[in-house]
Amino acid sequence: MQQWLEIGRVVAAQGLRGEVRVQPATDFAERLTRPGVRLVGRSLDNGRVLRLQSGRAIPGKELFVCRFEGIEERNAAENLVGSTLWSDAAERPVLAAGEFWLPDLMGARVFRQDTGEAIGKVSDMTRAGNDLLVIRLSGGQTVMVPFVHALVPVVDLEAGRIEVAPIPGLLDLAEADQA
Repeated sequence: MQQWLEIGRVVAAQGLRGEVRVQPATDFAERLTRPGVRLVGRSLDNGRVLRLQSGRAIPGKELFVCRFEGIEERNAAENLVGSTLWSDAAERPVLAAGEFWLPDLMGARVFRQDTGEAIGKVSDMTRAGNDLLVIRLSGGQTVMVPFVHALVPVVDLEAGRIEVAPIPGLLDLAEADQA
């Protein structure tokens, strides 16, 4: 497991006192509101450790306003725009049964449950009403599969294996290339 998990991206300075607007990349708001250590930078290699002092959600928007120790004026906040925020993986909240962390799913091999055939690997997840697994197929194409138990009945993180129970049309891209 990696040490740092991406939790958001700084998209703008907020006001004159060094606060920043953050677009979340987490379902856990406390990662952007609870004080503590965060890594901030353009990449993990050049990030710097900052202490989050406070954070609050902006009502009606998918944005948070965050204040970091040592960032006291607008110019300093503007220097953070475009940076990614990470939190320590050791502080991950406990998940309920059947919930998974995206970094743990990345790169997992994906198989058709009906045939056992390997079809690709998980390359990302996106949101569109519900979570969609983005699967890079063996042929290079990408398909999105709703991440619901009926379509993704098996997730074995230890084996790095996910099984998809395809319904008609779900994997049309892959089936069209095989015809």
